[in-house]
Amino acid sequence: MEYQKEEIDKILNSLHSLEIRISRLESALNVADDRSSYETGEQFQKNEQSPKVKTGDDDKGIESQIGRFGFAWLGNIVLFFGIAFLTQYMIELDHKFFSLLLGYLASGAIFLLALYLKKSNDHLSSIFRMNSQVLLFYFTVRLHFFSASPLIHSKTFSVVILMFLVILQIYMSIRDESQPLAVLALFFALTVAILADTTNLTLSINVFIALMTVYLYYRFTWEPLLVVTIFLCYIVFLLWLFGNPLSGHPFQMITEHHRGGLYLLGLGTSFSFISLFRKKDSVSDDFLISILVINGILFTILLLLIVLRFFTTNYIALFTIITLCSLIYSVILHSRSDWNFGSAFYALYGFTAMSIALYGIFGLPRVYLLLSLQSLLVVSMALWFRNRLIIVMNSLLFLTILLIYLFSSRYISGVNFSFVFVALISARIINWKKSRLNIRTDIIRNLYMIEGFLMMLLALLLAVPKQFVTFSWTMAALLYFIISLLLKNIKYRYMALATMICSAFYLFIIDLARIELIYRVLALLFLAVISIGISIYYTNRVKKSG
Repeated sequence: MEYQKEEIDKILNSLHSLEIRISRLESALNVADDRSSYETGEQFQKNEQSPKVKTGDDDKGIESQIGRFGFAWLGNIVLFFGIAFLTQYMIELDHKFFSLLLGYLASGAIFLLALYLKKSNDHLSSIFRMNSQVLLFYFTVRLHFFSASPLIHSKTFSVVILMFLVILQIYMSIRDESQPLAVLALFFALTVAILADTTNLTLSINVFIALMTVYLYYRFTWEPLLVVTIFLCYIVFLLWLFGNPLSGHPFQMITEHHRGGLYLLGLGTSFSFISLFRKKDSVSDDFLISILVINGILFTILLLLIVLRFFTTNYIALFTIITLCSLIYSVILHSRSDWNFGSAFYALYGFTAMSIALYGIFGLPRVYLLLSLQSLLVVSMALWFRNRLIIVMNSLLFLTILLIYLFSSRYISGVNFSFVFVALISARIINWKKSRLNIRTDIIRNLYMIEGFLMMLLALLLAVPKQFVTFSWTMAALLYFIISLLLKNIKYRYMALATMICSAFYLFIIDLARIELIYRVLALLFLAVISIGISIYYTNRVKKSG
């Protein structure tokens, strides 16, 4: 029995080995086999998972990509220049009308070819289609521009025809939801804006491009189109500001503004609409933040160029308009969305413009009084918007204005005390409403209190007669101490102690050496009384706590 069993095992092994060899031969010869007749389920699964020979692997290689797409683009580019040079040759032979007719016919023929290839070769069809549209635009441009004896003599009428082609291109990009067609329309429109070479036409088309791009972004979320358009639109405005050198004019700033500032406002406003049309689920906030910052930077650079060139003495109205537009828009954003960055960005931009307008109205150093009070207005808006970003940026702006005032202006008592009161009131408001502002640390509040503390010392030092400086500082310390008792806030006690220490140093280092004897006695007695009183308070406090 054992012998028979061994023989059966040998036969089974031989059959299994034979099946493997036959399977390999069939695989090599691509012979279809009936796996169910001799393969187990496990063997079938292994064969299914094993790599198969693919006859089309080379279709995805670099060679195939170059062959399919690279040479398609190359052929169309060569075709475009061939048709352009042929029509130019016919113009040199004095066949201008027939050259343009040939150009339009070529454009139409390529467009029909694109339609014919749409089902069988979609990528080549799309390239042919773009080529036909470029040819159509090129020969329409030649109707008036770049021609010694144009067929259309009116530049305005030629611009109208070209803009009709632009609108048609935009319509097709919307219909087909094609970003490449939209980019082509953008190129056409910018070309028309440069060729128009007049302020109203050039800048109006530029604003139209901005509005249309924002609309396309809102509808299709075409981010690359939006980024490219922002830079190109501001470049077109910069070219206009420097005399449009691409049209053959000298590269120099124009001598008349021709209300270009209003067009710049329209351009900046157009790109600002993206925050109004923000979609929560379509794009990340990081992209929108970068777009708003880019738009703000480019707008500010061109605004400064215009102001320095044309409005060095009468810029108040322009910045007043920017202030109103920015603040109103920030309120609209706050009412329509919970996105804090957009409303904060335009609110801060509006208050910055307000600062410049106030400077133009009141000049230095009187403007510092209003700028310090403006800080309270900013804090109030931050409370309304529940926006921590406005508070943070306003604290930095307040510190910047304070430092500029201290190091570059003559001191005025009213301005000095305004900085004191604004800093202390701002600190109090932030502490009072920190839950509304979602502020978890006291860094900003402490910054305001330090600024108020230092400015109080400086304001009293400059405001009172020199023999009463120690007395006034001691009174300020007493005031801080009373406030700490009323508000039950330890930080005002810290300010009171710091002020008393400063009073003592000032008394012994300066007052005892220069003021009259009677004032020395009064200052010493008053400081002694207040110091002993504070000591008694802390002694009783320790006993109660014990």
